Amino acid sequence: MRRTALRSTACAVTAVAAAGVLALGAGPAAADTVSAAYSCAAGGDTLQTTEKITITAPATAVQGEEIALSVTVEDGTPGTEEVPAGGVRGELDVAVGGTGSGTAVAGGLTNTAAVPAGEAVVLEGGTATVTAPAPGDVTFTPSDLRLNMLGLDVLCTPDETVAPAATTRVTAS
Repeated sequence: MRRTALRSTACAVTAVAAAGVLALGAGPAAADTVSAAYSCAAGGDTLQTTEKITITAPATAVQGEEIALSVTVEDGTPGTEEVPAGGVRGELDVAVGGTGSGTAVAGGLTNTAAVPAGEAVVLEGGTATVTAPAPGDVTFTPSDLRLNMLGLDVLCTPDETVAPAATTRVTAS
């Protein structure tokens, strides 16, 4: 019961923060943060890392309505040098499951502030939209992550099955 109360409080706080990106008429926001183990390839090297990914979506939507997603990614491997604001850009593939299918690309991820050496880079501003499918629960799960870090292209793919980070309950129109 206590976990449900904490989750409800966290969802309410996230809903207020994400209100600007939600579709009109959609229910309050629902979000969760999942940890995902990734293999990231760049310049012939591969790095193992764990990313903390938050996807915010409306808790409810009506079939046919646009569902707005908001994405934040926290890098699990602190950098060895300072990263200037906007030094990392990226996009996350979001697998759509449950009563939905396909992939939505959340583009626009970037670090809005400079990040000192030794600290994790947080990418914000990722957005995507999905048309609400048939009634039922539609899930949103992090998948491939493409980054450009200070001019170096990086492709990160999940090493294991990732849990959904958000669910929207779709009702009939």
